[in-house]
Amino acid sequence: MSVTVKLFAGLAERIGKREIAVDGDHQMTVLGLKQAVIRAYPQCADEIGRCLVAVNREYAPDDALIQNTDEIAFIPPVGGGSCDEFDSCRVVDEPLDVASAFAQLESVYCGGTVLFVGTVREWTKGRQTVSLQYEAYVDMAIEHMRRIEADVKQKYPGTITLQWHRIGTLKPTEIAVICAAASPHRDVAFEAARMLIERLKKEVPIWKRENYKDGEAVWQANEV
Repeated sequence: MSVTVKLFAGLAERIGKREIAVDGDHQMTVLGLKQAVIRAYPQCADEIGRCLVAVNREYAPDDALIQNTDEIAFIPPVGGGSCDEFDSCRVVDEPLDVASAFAQLESVYCGGTVLFVGTVREWTKGRQTVSLQYEAYVDMAIEHMRRIEADVKQKYPGTITLQWHRIGTLKPTEIAVICAAASPHRDVAFEAARMLIERLKKEVPIWKRENYKDGEAVWQANEV
């Protein structure tokens, strides 16, 4: 059996490919697949070992069996395409606009609106950043954003939510992400907006590469 594995971020950069073909037996598990890839690319063993595996856009346990028709992706630790213009969940390669985000959340039923806007900072732990490069597994990212949205709305009924993330190369002060919530009550709006950004950073397959002024470039996982 042969399966195709999608690669992202630093792992794709190290291997030099966005997709690889892996041969295995007809009872290959997720763990067996990772072990096969490590044998093929031993120089990337550490990175592969830290990856989660998505099967048909769902995170899969090590003992899950793989079919040759499955869509498989190795998901490095997440750092933090496009949707309809008025969609609440977007991953886009164009600038994000705060006024447009606020306008989408406006409602006569909501008395409080909270927007978290994440921008690219120039200095991190004493190192100067010239740009960030964001990359995403877009289809899976949107699906997970929608799950986060559903969970937030279930916990906070009557809340309107928004999760927008930009991909591509961003310079300092440019907006990378907007997470926002509008609710009848301000306390709920604050809590919901925080839940959105915290879960997005931990769960959604989006990565960033920090390009420093000294010429070094490093793929960073989001801090949990």
